[in-house]
Amino acid sequence: MDQKKIGGFLAALRKNRGITQQELGEHLGVTNKTVSRWETGKYMPDISLIPDLCRYFDISVNEFVCGERFETENFCIRADVNILELLKQDKKLRILKQLSEMLGGAGTGLILSVLYNPDRLEKTVVATVGFFMICLGWYFRQRIEKSRISL
Repeated sequence: MDQKKIGGFLAALRKNRGITQQELGEHLGVTNKTVSRWETGKYMPDISLIPDLCRYFDISVNEFVCGERFETENFCIRADVNILELLKQDKKLRILKQLSEMLGGAGTGLILSVLYNPDRLEKTVVATVGFFMICLGWYFRQRIEKSRISL
């Protein structure tokens, strides 16, 4: 999914309806800055708001996800493509989650393994590597959370 395309689509729908970001935000219970962030592609609407957005603009969730309106014959084809893309994204996120958990666990294990060792250079190096692994695991976890579109 292309956040910028979806944002542009939302902006066009809003402008065609002749309402401001403030008015759309009030209708959905969010601020105009939030609507602006959606329209610029910086953020995606929360999953709980997508059905309301789709009803308000009289579009399908499939059209929302693609960021464009469809002809009837293209609708099923695009739905299949969207499902396959979401399955691929889900697989990538699962791999990132496993990597995140593995790095965090291994890093913690390294740090714990050197706690009672005498102070030597090796202890510092192993503890630093462990800390780095934990940080890398956190980084991947943040990527997962950022990648999780609210769908």
